[in-house]
Amino acid sequence: MRRIWQAEEGVTLIELMAAVVITTVVAAAAMTLVVTSNKATQVNEQVADTQQNVRLAMELISQDIKLAGFNMSNAVGACTVGPLNYPAPIVPGDNVPGGAVGVINDTGPDTVRLVVPSMTAGTGGGTPVLSAMATGASNTIALSAADMSAMTASGLAIGSVVSVGGSSSSQVTVVGAASLTLAKPLSTSSIAQFPSGTPVYLLQCVQYTISTVSAVCAGSTSCLLRNGIPMVDGIEDLQLAYGCDGCNILPPNPPGPDGIIDDQDAPGPGPIGSGVFTPADYVTNNAWSLPPMVPDKIKLVQVTIVARENQPPRALAEGNNRQAINTAGPVIVSDHNPSVDAGYNATTYQQQRRRVLTRTIQVRNLES
Repeated sequence: MRRIWQAEEGVTLIELMAAVVITTVVAAAAMTLVVTSNKATQVNEQVADTQQNVRLAMELISQDIKLAGFNMSNAVGACTVGPLNYPAPIVPGDNVPGGAVGVINDTGPDTVRLVVPSMTAGTGGGTPVLSAMATGASNTIALSAADMSAMTASGLAIGSVVSVGGSSSSQVTVVGAASLTLAKPLSTSSIAQFPSGTPVYLLQCVQYTISTVSAVCAGSTSCLLRNGIPMVDGIEDLQLAYGCDGCNILPPNPPGPDGIIDDQDAPGPGPIGSGVFTPADYVTNNAWSLPPMVPDKIKLVQVTIVARENQPPRALAEGNNRQAINTAGPVIVSDHNPSVDAGYNATTYQQQRRRVLTRTIQVRNLES
């Protein structure tokens, strides 16, 4: 019996301590790997979200710029310029409209107002349509009661502007239960006809702005607003530059529109490169309220959007510390340098990653 107990002796204290140390090291290594992997996943997700946000914001603005004007002929909401409230399909909003051409002197994001068709859903969720044939000589058009109700819910009222088929627009003078009376006939030609089923669009003036107020952006550090409504999170900057046709009459430009974007950086006879389109031919600082510099001369819009991560990422191997530098320096786009903005802090600015997307958009619905 004595020999049996001697054969079942346990581990020594030294062996137990060694096992504990080895287990602790292995567990710590495994935990470090898990934490690092989790933080790397979070970083990748934030980068992907930032990239998706900048693309979504660009698509949203691009679609409205392409539709800007929609063959309007009357003032629509706040889309006017100058002291006489001249109707404008595009109303640029630059913070330094009197700034020097080609100089980085802008502060903060730009804004823009655009006349676009409302996304009003009519019967069956589609665009409201004529319920009966309308001729060019008529001032009254018929729609279904359901379509009228949908348009009224979207803001239709006396003084609103509607476009029939995207080709004839007019102010509304009477809103009936199933009809609209317009201020002018549908067309100057009495033989023009708009058959039943022709779309009827309610035109609206939308404004794009950037907000950095967390309460407005529903918790995001910054966001893109459309008519004051948050649309895309994480959008930090919006810069717009415009190519015009007929707003610079100095040679080599003709005295009026000719279908070619005006030369802004080398007008006058003789300079090398004169008459050749360059990025400097985009107009970035102008009030667009004095002829010939008026909005209907705008033919190209260069849109640049800067998106940033909603939250500064944590460092992968430094506990909960912020990762020091993710954006090396201020992202300068168009005529805007963020470092001159009020409240700019280089340390906090560098902690968030950014993505920049630029696109040139041709305005389709404006006529010179």
